[in-house]
Amino acid sequence: MKNDKLPTESKSENKFRRLEWLLSSIAAINCIGVVIAFSFTNNTITIEGILSQWPFPLIYFIEIASLGIIGLVAVAKIQLNLKSNWSGVPWVCSGVLFAFVILGAWTIGLFLLPAMILFLVTGILVDKKTGGEIPLHLVYFVSAGIAQAALVFLTLFG
Repeated sequence: MKNDKLPTESKSENKFRRLEWLLSSIAAINCIGVVIAFSFTNNTITIEGILSQWPFPLIYFIEIASLGIIGLVAVAKIQLNLKSNWSGVPWVCSGVLFAFVILGAWTIGLFLLPAMILFLVTGILVDKKTGGEIPLHLVYFVSAGIAQAALVFLTLFG
């Protein structure tokens, strides 16, 4: 009988995989927790109270929570030692959060700083493990931050 098992991870790869999962999970929880905390700061316990925040800041809250979920899903989709398009997603999530950290420095930004850093570290770990292109992903990070900042400025002043 043949052994048709999938390739197993070495102990060091398994540790890195667990670390990637842990960091991205904490980042996703941070994103969602910050959104929940800030959406209830005005005592908006009811659905009507939350919807009264539309379009701003509720649209940003939806975006931030989605970033956390997308970053976690991307880490789940990354396979063992294989280059993947998913490996750039944590960098993009971190770049978008970077724009929120800078533009919302006195409000929500400080609270999103841990998630931004954790997604960035996760992206670096994934690239080291899979042989990903860190310079290209750094361009993703910067481009995502610029695009988010431009979107914020266009919606606020446009």
